[in-house]
Amino acid sequence: MIYREQPSPGYEQLKSMALAFVRRMKVGEEPGAYKKEACESGPSTYGAYHAAVILSLFGELDREGRENLDRWAERINALQCPGGYFSNRPGDAARRRGPDELDPVWHFTRGMLWTLYLLGRKPARTLDFLEPLLNKEAMYHYVKKYDWSNSWAAGNQICALSTAMFALRDFFGVPYVDEVLEYGMFPALEELLDPKTGYWGCQFGADLRNGQFGTIHVLPTYFAQGWDYRYLERSVDSTLACQNPDGSFWPCGSDCPDFDGAYMLYNLHRLTDYRREDVECAARLYVRHAQMHKAADGVGFTIHRRDSRPEQWVSRPHFIWLDGDTSAREEIRDEDPTRDKIMLGSWFYPQSLALMSGLLGDTGFEGPWRLTRACLHECNVDREPGDTSLPNRKEAFHGAL
Repeated sequence: MIYREQPSPGYEQLKSMALAFVRRMKVGEEPGAYKKEACESGPSTYGAYHAAVILSLFGELDREGRENLDRWAERINALQCPGGYFSNRPGDAARRRGPDELDPVWHFTRGMLWTLYLLGRKPARTLDFLEPLLNKEAMYHYVKKYDWSNSWAAGNQICALSTAMFALRDFFGVPYVDEVLEYGMFPALEELLDPKTGYWGCQFGADLRNGQFGTIHVLPTYFAQGWDYRYLERSVDSTLACQNPDGSFWPCGSDCPDFDGAYMLYNLHRLTDYRREDVECAARLYVRHAQMHKAADGVGFTIHRRDSRPEQWVSRPHFIWLDGDTSAREEIRDEDPTRDKIMLGSWFYPQSLALMSGLLGDTGFEGPWRLTRACLHECNVDREPGDTSLPNRKEAFHGAL
């Protein structure tokens, strides 16, 4: 368990730094209007999404009040398109997308649904775009269609698909979602799990690091649904092999990969005693590393370690899907030395240190962390006290479902 009622000084410091960055990214008085980084000229949708996650993580979101949360949700729901998916692409405002056309909008849809879960508000439109996938055969083949030699990209899409299916169940009461996932998605994912590494996709050509980043996008569905995760010992070996000597999971650190490694360490420590001391040593090394991302000015967290230099950085790929593509394209980012902080850092570094506080118990970052399983990056194998999301969430929503 991660939650501790009494906040430690370390927890209070992380909270202060994260909320300071959120405040700095606020644009005007409109609820939910945030930039995700300083270089943006105005509020962005990902700014609204990431700010909601950070405020929720520290128990601050409900302080916004019902009216402001309603208006925040209206900002999100304005991006819902015909059929119920979400997109900020101008051409999608009047476009319906079939199952084979969803890849460019899956990640965006996932983020908007997580935001609505956190706000306690439902989507304005039903999620009709999922209808063709609501049988086990269609679900099975949809999962298997991806190129799992890029586990990172494929796993992202599965995380979004699961999110949408959960939302269909939780917001709109579709009763057979769990059955479709159990008999359609689960068998497909089991066939894609590599027994030699415990990661998804490595047997098809994904390297270990790519496999890890794909695996952390698949495992939350397993934990949410109570499915058994096999090959735990191999997964421990793989996770420890992915960690760099400085404790990072990407050269000179990077918010997403570092969080991914911490997520694996925490949940594997809960699931198996195999190499337990090694996992705990890796966790302590990670705690030291993550603190090197605390911004020197006390506002937010840096993209790269404070003690690193631009010539040491390794640009991290992001995978994007364009209309008509059958596989993701790699886009390199994070190489601009003037781009030092983004909203994700104020989410993933505090949350990863929360995970390590739960694993070790004596990091100095213990406190009343608020994790919401419906936001799948916060879905671990164990449930935190007070979190009723997935699947018993209906009663928490504002308004009748």
